[in-house]
Amino acid sequence: SDVMKDYTFMQVIGQGSFGKVHKVQDKKTGAIYACKEIDYSMMKEKEKELLVHEVNTMKDLSHENIVRYVNRYLDKQTGKLYMVMEYCDNGDLARYIKRHKNERRYISEDKIWSVIYQLLSVMDYCHNRAKSGQKVIHRDMKPGNVFLTKDGSLKVGDFGLCRLLDNDDFAKTNVGTPLYMSPEILAKQSYTEKADIWSLGCVFYELTALVPPYVATNLDSLKLKVKVGTRASLPAQYSQELKRLIDSMLALTPSARPDSSVLLRNQKVSEMQDRLTPQVEQINQVPLRESLEDWNERLNKKEMELQVRQDKLQRVQTEIKKREGRTYYM
Repeated sequence: SDVMKDYTFMQVIGQGSFGKVHKVQDKKTGAIYACKEIDYSMMKEKEKELLVHEVNTMKDLSHENIVRYVNRYLDKQTGKLYMVMEYCDNGDLARYIKRHKNERRYISEDKIWSVIYQLLSVMDYCHNRAKSGQKVIHRDMKPGNVFLTKDGSLKVGDFGLCRLLDNDDFAKTNVGTPLYMSPEILAKQSYTEKADIWSLGCVFYELTALVPPYVATNLDSLKLKVKVGTRASLPAQYSQELKRLIDSMLALTPSARPDSSVLLRNQKVSEMQDRLTPQVEQINQVPLRESLEDWNERLNKKEMELQVRQDKLQRVQTEIKKREGRTYYM
């Protein structure tokens, strides 16, 4: 069916080398979405493959911190593909960092731990989505691919470069954004999902320092800086725990970088998970019968605690009245 029949195109909210991103409105429901308009007529065969891959990957991914895929439309006459996705109404992390840099104020550590938990949760889902025996490597994690929503949550988008890896497979294509590229990709060596861990480490570093860990004017200079590993230390107000986490992710050797499941077990990350995970979700994770029993047990416990407090209160009140010389019974 025709995308123009189903959606009203409101405004262009982004522009890329192969097309635009529109803000659109569903004509039936009035819901707002983002629609990627991609001109594939000028693409080389390899680029078309990447595009088909992005669509198929987005369709398969389902996580609260990943931009939700809605629908796709193919217009063979004009050579355009339209991808309708969830609309994130609060810009991206790159803009958020830039705003803090311009205003010369650091991002609070609490906020940074919140971002860390949400992005690690996405990476863990992608890297360990091994039901099909395959893991998804994003390969282009950067602040510009992390979108903000009004409720404060984050959504990872742009899986255009991501690649499905069979377990223990090594990918060998040199893609991604240079400033966030892992040393093994910069060196054109084979790599695994640990390349994403490096890129995320760069994003977390930038949230603290407001600049990426390694900045250079050309690729050779960047490669050298990364290889030597000299980067400015993080601003003094951030905790040692945060610094240790980021340093571990920016280990030069991929095997020395912890994987997402290890990073999620970090005490601070776990604490943030407890704060951000809604009660409802926690209930949904246990079988209903078990959760009802748990709730009953919890309620009974609370009732007993309240009874004990009430008894204590009555005893105290009686004691006070006795001392005042008037025996008083409730």
